[in-house]
Amino acid sequence: MNESDFRTGDEEVLKLLEECGELKRTLKSINSQLGRIENRVKVAFPATAKRHQDRKSAAARQTSSSLTAAEALAEFDNIVKLASSGATIDAQDYLERRSAVDLLAIAKEVGVSFPTTRPSVKTMRQAILGKVRESVLLSRHNPRG
Repeated sequence: MNESDFRTGDEEVLKLLEECGELKRTLKSINSQLGRIENRVKVAFPATAKRHQDRKSAAARQTSSSLTAAEALAEFDNIVKLASSGATIDAQDYLERRSAVDLLAIAKEVGVSFPTTRPSVKTMRQAILGKVRESVLLSRHNPRG
């Protein structure tokens, strides 16, 4: 093996940039093909395409919670009451019945922050239960309460 068989750092960077450009061109081509196929499907099956679009827009509208800030705090207080009375399973079940957008509203109102903009439902439930445990512990150890 010669010393010339290995690339320098600059040559390696240039090679990687070349590969990135090639991938971008490929993805652009794929995106164009998908657009053409999608348009052909919409023309060939207009009723089905309309139903699909309606479902997508309905799902997009479901991204906001029906809970106000006060209602979200009241929901949290109910969960804390359940947990402090010893009904932790009921508190967990209560959270399991809530939608993702409602869980996010509750989490936001009790000061939970997430590393991502769209946390999983499981992550939100666990974070809210953590705040519930914290609240129960604070209420038990509060000398004024």
